[in-house]
Parts: sequence; C-alpha cells; structure tokens
Amino acid sequence: MRNPSHGQPALRRGSPAVRALLTGAALLLAAAQLPAAPLTLPEALRTAARNSLKAETARVERAKALEETAQVKSLYLPEVELDGGHLNLQHQPKLMGEPLTIAGMHVGPLVSPLADTSSWRWKLSVNYLVYDFGKRGRALDAVRSKEAAIGAREDGEVRRTQAEVASRYVGLLHLKAQRRVLAQRRKAIEDHLKIVKDLYQQGVVARNDLLRTEVALRTVGDAERALDSAESGAREALNVAMGLDPAAALELPDDLAAPPAVPWTETEARARAEAANEGVKALQAKVKALDSQVALKRGDYTPNIVASAFHSYEQNTWTPNPNQNGLYLGVSWKLFDGARASRVRAAASEAELGRRQLREAGHQAGNAAAAAWREYQVALQEARTSEANVAASEENFRILEDQYREGLAPSSDALDAEALLADSRFALAARRYRAYAQQAALLAVIGEDLPAFYERSTVKEP
Repeated sequence: MRNPSHGQPALRRGSPAVRALLTGAALLLAAAQLPAAPLTLPEALRTAARNSLKAETARVERAKALEETAQVKSLYLPEVELDGGHLNLQHQPKLMGEPLTIAGMHVGPLVSPLADTSSWRWKLSVNYLVYDFGKRGRALDAVRSKEAAIGAREDGEVRRTQAEVASRYVGLLHLKAQRRVLAQRRKAIEDHLKIVKDLYQQGVVARNDLLRTEVALRTVGDAERALDSAESGAREALNVAMGLDPAAALELPDDLAAPPAVPWTETEARARAEAANEGVKALQAKVKALDSQVALKRGDYTPNIVASAFHSYEQNTWTPNPNQNGLYLGVSWKLFDGARASRVRAAASEAELGRRQLREAGHQAGNAAAAAWREYQVALQEARTSEANVAASEENFRILEDQYREGLAPSSDALDAEALLADSRFALAARRYRAYAQQAALLAVIGEDLPAFYERSTVKEP
C-alpha cells in the first residue's frame, strides 16, 4: 500500500478544506432552489420602460432626432469635394489668330493648340459658409426644439404604457383576490354543507336543502375554473405590455397594501398637469421650434458670405502650369424670390396654430388630471364603504347560519347570506384595485415618475 506523500496533504473527512467545499456546494444548491422573488409594481413599471414597444419606439425616435440635429450641426463644417477623371475630345482645342500682312505679303491665321485630345484631370475643393447672418443658428435652435418635443412626446407614450401596465398588474392581483374569495366561499359552503348533512340525517331538514347546498358548491368550482382561464390571459397580457414573451414566468405578490397617499389636492393636480404633462411639454418645444422656423424663413432675405479654396491638375502638354491653386471669397445673395414672403407667412401661421394647440393641451391635461383625481377619491371612498359592507355581511351570514342550525331560518336564507358576503368581498377587491389603477392614471397625466412614486411613498391611504 502506498502512503500519501508528505508534500501532498490528503483531503480527509472533517478537514477545513472539505468543510469549506461542502458549505459552498450547499449554499449554491440552496440558492438554486430558492423561489423567484415576486415582481413588484415598481419593477414591472421599469421593465415596461425598458422593454415595451413604446419604449423601443421612443429610443428609435430619439435617435432619429439626434441624427437630424447632427445634420444641421454639419452646416458649420466645410464641404470637401474631389472630382477627377479622364477626358477624350473629338477635336483638339486650338486658338486661331488674325491674318497678318508683312511687307506686302499676306500670312494666313496662326493656329495654336490649347489642350490635348486625351488627358487626365482632377480638382480638390473646399467650400465653406463663412457667415450667414444667423441662419444656421436659428436652424439649430429649431431642430433642437424639435428634438426636445419628440423626447417629451415619447416620454408621455412610455408613461401611458406604464399606467397601462399598472392597470394590468393590479388587474391580475384582482383575479388573485377573487381566487381567495372563492376559497373562502368554498370553505363557508363546505362548512354549511356539514351542518345540512347533520340536520338531514337527523330528519330535521328536507333533501332539498342538501341538493341546493351541493349546487352552490359546484357553482364555486365552475367559477374557479373560469378564473383559471382569466388569470392565464391576464398574465399573458401583462407580459406583452411589459415587452416580454407572453409565456414568460411571472410571479406576483399575493396582495398589495393600501395605495400610497396622493399628496396633492385637485387644484394642485390640475396645475401640475398643465405644467408637467409630457404632451404639454412636447407642444411647448414644438412652439419654440416653429418660432425658430419663422426667424429662419425671414433670414432668406439676408446674403451669405462664402469662401472656396481649391487645387486642380490638368494633363496638358501645351501649358507650363498643369497644377493650379485658387482661393475665392464672395457674397451669395438671392435678390428676388417670389415665394419668400409666402413662406414667412405660412411659418408664422403654423407658429400661431401651435400656440393655440398648446393652450388647448394645457386645458385638456388639467381637466384629465382633475377627473382622474376625483375618480381616485371616489374609488377610495367606495373601498371604505365596501370594507364596512364586508363586515356587515360577515355578521349577517353568521347570524343566519346560527338561526338555520337552530331551525329558525331556511337554508336558502343562509346560502343567500353567504352569496351576499362573497359579493361584498368581490366588490371590496374590485374597489381597492380600481383605486390603484386610477392613481396610476393620475400620476401619468401629471407627469410623475411612477416607479419612483411607488418606491419612495411611505404614507398610505387610510
């Protein structure tokens, strides 16, 4: 038997190295078996801002606007142009002089060649707009304002998508709440069925009570199966709204706490929407761009100072200087353009229309914010009323079930009381999650950052 070498220590059971390896393997195995953390509402909203179709469209539109701005900036750079090639002429260019008379002798006109019939030539030129009396600056202001308008418009589209995702998110939680209500209803009917069976075996109640209770229990099963289908569709719709694969795994929390308190009054919400709504911001930038366009069109009346430098080469055996350098500095001025005044008037009309649209958009955003605020408050009040209704329905069901057990009330009254309790619980869940959806719509209208609002808010609605 070979003994282990003293230079290579063996791994023995209980040694520190073995314990470290086993601990690491156990931690990795435990991490792999941990369930995925539920997707929170802020995380769902940020996922939509990254992956949704509107988010991708916004990135493309912003990139296009940046490229358009870069094109206008290029007007400040010179243009470099290179022309070259080979020229073949049918006839050789020549210069014919006047006939001469020398000592009474007539000499015919002299003919001198000017160029070759076959030659190579090229020209490198640099053209630059030295000064244009501010036209380039106004064009750059216009395109930058347009870029800001596009950015604000696309931000608004993404925010509306986030509001839609919030609505679908709480809609899915509403379905989960309905499932809990159905579970409560199943337990209540099963408990009632036990009472009915006991009384039926004692001969106290008729078989009709037993059959009616069993039918009510089967109705709960039908509702649970319908809820399975609705929940699958809601999950797929939420995944699509967030820009994910419809079949992607999606784990949501079982419930949400009360919605964060809205810190604005109706008047404050209206004012915030008129100032911070993305649609209003987009139109503000659009009006600024249109005003720059008006100034740019008026600039058509001013000249341009241009410069050009070039170097050329022409293959020619008849000239001593085939290479040529040149520099030009001059003025380019369109003295008359019949459509120039018309273009200025058209641009001014567009700017005035843009200002009118801006005022209208501000009013509409304010009205939408005020309406969303009121609907949110109504949803909160309805939720509070539903809570009281649930408490009353629970007490009513308890009383009627006790009366049925004592033979003082028919089974139909107890089953009706249970159905009323289930309806009140369904209504409570609907009102609570409707309040969340209305709140998200309000936040989108006033231009609020939805994920940040839900993360930083610590005060909840009562």
